[in-house]
Amino acid sequence: MEETHTTLKEWQKLYEAAIEFRKLEPWKWMHETDIFGIQNPKTGEIGYCCIMGELGEMLAMAVYRGTEGLQGYKNIQNGSIDIKDPDSLFVQDCLMLSFENKRYVHEDDREVINELGLKFKGKNAWPVFRSYRPGYFPWFLNRDEVIYMTFAIEQAINVCLRAKDNWRILLAPKKGFYLVRQPEIKNDLIAWKDSWMLPEPIEVRQEKPVFNIDKSKIEEIKNKLSFSTNIWEIDFFYSPVPINQGERPFFPYSLIVIDHDSGLINFIHIAEPFKYQKEFVDKFIEFLATKGIIPLEILVRKEEVKKFLEPFSSVLNIKLTLKKKLGNVEHARKELFKFFKR
Repeated sequence: MEETHTTLKEWQKLYEAAIEFRKLEPWKWMHETDIFGIQNPKTGEIGYCCIMGELGEMLAMAVYRGTEGLQGYKNIQNGSIDIKDPDSLFVQDCLMLSFENKRYVHEDDREVINELGLKFKGKNAWPVFRSYRPGYFPWFLNRDEVIYMTFAIEQAINVCLRAKDNWRILLAPKKGFYLVRQPEIKNDLIAWKDSWMLPEPIEVRQEKPVFNIDKSKIEEIKNKLSFSTNIWEIDFFYSPVPINQGERPFFPYSLIVIDHDSGLINFIHIAEPFKYQKEFVDKFIEFLATKGIIPLEILVRKEEVKKFLEPFSSVLNIKLTLKKKLGNVEHARKELFKFFKR
C-alpha cells in the first residue's frame, strides 16, 4: 500500500537540499527573470523556477506549476496584474521555499525540524516550505509536493552552479523556449538531462467565468423594477481573511455593489471562490428584486465582472462601462482590510 504521509526520511532529504541551497546563496548572481524548468518525474508537469533575493529582502525560490503558474508569474512581471492590487496576493500557483526568521516559523514546521534534530540560527536561516494555490491560504506541502520540491531544489542547485560559471546556459536558442531539467529513469534510478522546451499551451477551455444565467429569470423581475438615474460600481474581489471549512483554509470571494455618487454600499455577498458563480447570479437577482430599481449605468473594472453583468445589461437595458479604477470600490476594500486587521 502506497504511503500517503510524508516520511521522516523524505522530510530529511527536503531539508538537506534546502540547507545546501541556502549555503550556495544563488541570489547573489541569479536574477528573478532567470527562469528555468524542472519536470516532475511522477506527473510530467514542468515547474518553472524563479530565484528571489538579489535585493536582499526576501531569500526564496518559487516553482510555478505548469504553464498557468508561469503565466501568472509573467502577468505580475509585465504589469497586466498590478502588484499593488490586493488580488495579486491570491493568484499565485506555486511551491515556495523561503528562508525566514525564527518568529515566522510555524509550530508544525518546528516539530518536523526538531524531529530531524536540525538547528538554525540567525537572520533568514529557517527553511519554510509552502504551497500556493489561487484562492487558497498558503499551506503545508503534501507528500507528493515534498518529493517533487526535493527534486526541484536539487536540480536548481545544478542549474545555478552552472549559470555561475557560464550565464549563457540560460540563453534560449529561440524565443519563448526555457531550459528544462528532464528526468530519465534507468534501472530504477533517475538521471537528469537538459532540454530546451516551449511551455505547453494552456488547455483550451471555455473562458472563465462560466456564468450560466437564465435570462428568463431576469425577464420575470423586469416588470417589477423601475428605471432610475443611479450609477453603480460593481466588483468581485477576495476577502483578506481566510475561512477554515476543511483541511485547507480558503479566501472567500466577494460581490459588492456601491452607489457611485454617495459611496454607500448597497449590497455585499461572500462565497467560496470555487462555487461563487451560481451563488452570485442568484444573489444579484435577489438584490435587484429587493432594491426594485434598474440603474442607468454600471461601472466595472474587470472583464470577469463585465461578462457576469452582460446578460443583465442586455435584458434590462443598462449601460455597462469598463473602467481602469473604481474609487468607491478601492476605498471600501481598504476599509474592509483595516477592519479585518483590527
